[in-house]
Amino acid sequence: MIESIQCRNNIVQPTIVSLLAMRAEQQPSQVAYTFVSDCGGARQVSYSELDRRASAIACMLAELGLRGQPTMLLYPPGLDYIAAFFGCLYAGAIAVPACPPDPTRLAPSLPRLAAVARDATPAAVLTTAAIGTTLKSLSGSSPELSRARIVTTDQ
Repeated sequence: MIESIQCRNNIVQPTIVSLLAMRAEQQPSQVAYTFVSDCGGARQVSYSELDRRASAIACMLAELGLRGQPTMLLYPPGLDYIAAFFGCLYAGAIAVPACPPDPTRLAPSLPRLAAVARDATPAAVLTTAAIGTTLKSLSGSSPELSRARIVTTDQ
């Protein structure tokens, strides 16, 4: 069954979550997203793979009780971010996208990230193992970031 929302003009519209689930079922091997890196390399993810990854992330979020909770997404540009974003939508968590801290430029990037964390008060931070390690090492520098649980999604 496809979830939908009722619009003001009484036209029922499917949600982005229901569209991904429908495409994963009806067109599983079709490319959902293509990410082209700065160096020109391209990576793709099919609807079924994106649905599988998003569902796994949603299960983690549900087990942590994060439905309705702000969840910061700290990923480099790419398909991991897309999977985490859809995982938040599947779980009913509030996705808070932010740029991860740049280890070579911590002076400008850490205060900006701390400000986002202060405003959003995320219950968790979804990220990669590498960025998670960096965040743990910076936790003393930013109390706003140290309050949120760090959840890595690439392992």
